[in-house]
This record gives sequence, C-alpha cells and structure tokens, in this order.
Amino acid sequence: MVVPADYLSSAITGFVIALVSWLPLGIGGAAVSHFLGAVARNYQNYIVPSYLGVIFAVIFYFRDLISIGTRKALVREFSAEARYFAYAAVFTVAIGYPIAAGGWNVVDPAGSDAVNALIGLAIIAVGLLCWKKKAPLKDVEDKLRNADEPTLLDAVSSGVSQGFAMLGEISAAGLVLLALSAGGIKPKKALGLLFMVYPVYLVLRLIPLGEWTPAMPVYLPFTAFLSSFVTAILFMKALLLIGERLSRRTFLTLMGLIPIVVYLLEVML
Repeated sequence: MVVPADYLSSAITGFVIALVSWLPLGIGGAAVSHFLGAVARNYQNYIVPSYLGVIFAVIFYFRDLISIGTRKALVREFSAEARYFAYAAVFTVAIGYPIAAGGWNVVDPAGSDAVNALIGLAIIAVGLLCWKKKAPLKDVEDKLRNADEPTLLDAVSSGVSQGFAMLGEISAAGLVLLALSAGGIKPKKALGLLFMVYPVYLVLRLIPLGEWTPAMPVYLPFTAFLSSFVTAILFMKALLLIGERLSRRTFLTLMGLIPIVVYLLEVML
C-alpha cells in the first residue's frame, strides 16, 4: 500500500543522490546510506531512477553543446570538449567496466568515507599550492594546453579517476575535481568538465545493480527521477556560480572540507 511517506522518501532519495553526485562524497558511502536510511523509507527502491535523473539532467544541461558537437563531428571537426569527453569516457569504461562487471568492490562504505576524506585533504592541499605557487601539474599541462581548453592529460586523468572510483563508494566527482585542479584548470571550467563526463560513471554504477524491476506504482520512481533531475540541474548552476565567484583557493578548500567534516561526524556519531 502506497502511503504519503513513500512519495516523500522517493523525493528525498532523488534530492540527496543528485546533491551528493556533485560533491566529494560517495553516493553509497556509510554516511550517506545511514542518512537516507534514517529519513527515507525503502530508499533502495529509488536508487536507479535517481541515477537516471542525474544522467538526463546532464544531457539536458549540455543539450546545445551536444547538438553543436554532433554537427561538427559529422564533418570531422572535433572540439576540445568533445575530445575530452571521448577520451575520458574510453578510460572510464576501460578501467571501470571490468571492476563493475567483476564485482570488485574492494572498499567498504565506511572505508570509502575515509578515502573520500583523504581526497578532500588532497583537494585542500592543491588549493593551498595554487595560492602560494602554481598547481602541481600546471607546468606539464601548459605545454599541452591551448588557451583554457582541456588536454589529453585532463581527459586521461578524469577517466582513470572515474574508473578506479568503481572500487568502492569512492567519490568520482572528488577524484576528477582533484585531477583537473592539479592540472591548473580553474574551478568553473573543472566543474563543467566534471559534469560532462560524470554520466559515464553513473552508467557503470548501474551494472552491479542488475535488472531493476520495481514492484511499485510507476509514479513513485518517477518522483525520484524528477527530484534528482531538478536538483542536479539547480545544483550544477549553483556550483558553477560559486566556482566563478570564489577564488580557487577558497573554492577548493570548501569542497575539500565537505568529505572531511562528513567523515568526522560519521565517526563521532
């Protein structure tokens, strides 16, 4: 029997998953799972539509870029963003698919939260280095970069990061942000590249879930999908605005503190 709490649980699940997707937190980490378990009834039933909501939100957000890129691809003109996506997707699948298909989930949720906290520390360190001197890999990237365009190294590092994030509930967003920031890319541009390639990672995350056949009215998973879709778009816009307004050091410090604080709260509580 469907009760009003089911609608609320569906909406909350979509909201939380979309929110966590863009932060250096593991979607299925211990802290997020415990939170969802406490506030959302049967939240596991809404994981798949929530993932799909984020995927379609990215497609919708980049619809103009996809349209232009497709037309250029037909005449064999590939933008730097298109090449970035292609190479990052290839490396994500090449590394992540064997892990997902083989069930090599070697880092448990609690351990993943600890890893994400370490990623947060690394993001803060990059932010501090950018303040005092150049980003760690900026000299290497400057030799490859044309203006502010992503390089092959950016694409490979993003793809490898997302692929290895499949080893547990490790934040792919955190690893990609770390990799791009270490290469000297500004926060707003790094966020855009992160959003662009993230659906490939989510598709891989769907593989271990197997066949999804919800035994519930269709409007419940649709509520999760819609909640995730809207939240993902709004939060993308909000983060891009924040990334543009704040200095690189401040933005990376704030992003890095998020998984650290969440991990400490999980340990203490």
